[in-house]
Amino acid sequence: MQIKERWNRLKPWHRGLVFSGLILLAGLGFLYWRFQRAITPIAPSAFYTPPNLLPAGTPGTILRQEPLLADLPEGAVAWRIMYLSTGMNGQPIAVTGTVVAPKDAGNSPLPVVAWAHGTIGVLPECGVSHTADPYKQTPVVDLMVQQGFVVVATDYPGLGTPGIHPYLVGSVSAHSILDSVRAAQQLGVNAGDRFVVWGASQGGQAAMWAAQSAATYAPELTLVAAAAAAPAINLAGIIEAKTDDQGGGVFIGEALYAWSHTYPNANLDDIIRPEHRQQFERMATTCVSTPAAFLTLGTLLKPSEYLSVDLMATEPWRTIIDQNTPRDPIPVPLLITHGTADPLIPLELSEAEVARRCAAGEDVELVRLPGVGHDARNESGIVTVGWIQDRFAQRPTGSNCEAMPSQG
Repeated sequence: MQIKERWNRLKPWHRGLVFSGLILLAGLGFLYWRFQRAITPIAPSAFYTPPNLLPAGTPGTILRQEPLLADLPEGAVAWRIMYLSTGMNGQPIAVTGTVVAPKDAGNSPLPVVAWAHGTIGVLPECGVSHTADPYKQTPVVDLMVQQGFVVVATDYPGLGTPGIHPYLVGSVSAHSILDSVRAAQQLGVNAGDRFVVWGASQGGQAAMWAAQSAATYAPELTLVAAAAAAPAINLAGIIEAKTDDQGGGVFIGEALYAWSHTYPNANLDDIIRPEHRQQFERMATTCVSTPAAFLTLGTLLKPSEYLSVDLMATEPWRTIIDQNTPRDPIPVPLLITHGTADPLIPLELSEAEVARRCAAGEDVELVRLPGVGHDARNESGIVTVGWIQDRFAQRPTGSNCEAMPSQG
């Protein structure tokens, strides 16, 4: 009662100030809530916890599945899946991903596009297939479904499933991709054995690893072509170019952190300056899929600031970098797209790789995207999907090897 009497005694302009203050506090509270949501990745659901003992089965065997009903591309059906794959030492592991397919599968086997996404982090919560927008990292998925493709997108190990994601470990990424194609064939969407692998950035490296190992690892599948957007295919070149770069500090840090959890002799104590260890780990374990979280880290360190060694002159790091650089022949047409304004992976590295493969007699095409930055997924999407259509239709390629400078 006293509060009501005091309120009634207030002058109108005093009441206005009180109302304005309450509205301001509510607005600040809402903004704080939104910011907390923006910097906090969503924890994976129970779907992403594998069985305690993985059941026997061949790589690609689906362990569990559930339909995806929200935000479906027009005329599509979709699932979240968990399937068997092969880990670093040949052991069976569980990997998750998504499959999107035309609702009307028809009677003829449908071509498959295996998509490999770029860098989003190294922790389970950094993944995206368990979020409200499971296709966030997959470009032009609507267009691919319209063209009659079954689209399968692996999460890779450790993005959703427990553990540290073996970031940029080529063989494990390749297995995840190839086994996702095998898994898609079990869903009743008439997925055929002819497929194209396509990836961006980290996924470009993974796609090229899958392309060079498909005939050995998954001989029952027919790889038709491979495509890569701004691919991380020259790891030593990227490290050299980004040693004094804050963006390089994040992505190189993620690689080093992941490798330290993947390779027994890779010890961070040997290469990270002690005074920067805490900040290094904060940077390396922040999800790129929640970019606002980097606002909470303060100053981002460059590799030249937190590294105490030259990685290319220090084992086992030098060998790890070398072993995860895809150099083997790719026996199918290869398309590389790259933005001319890429601030993270220099265009020159893709140009050099195309020239090297051209000199080796491979069928390669390079498309430069004027003024486009690093994330070239959408800008290259229509070009790449058209190119993929031509490969499935067995049309002649447009290799521009003749225009590439020779290596010598």
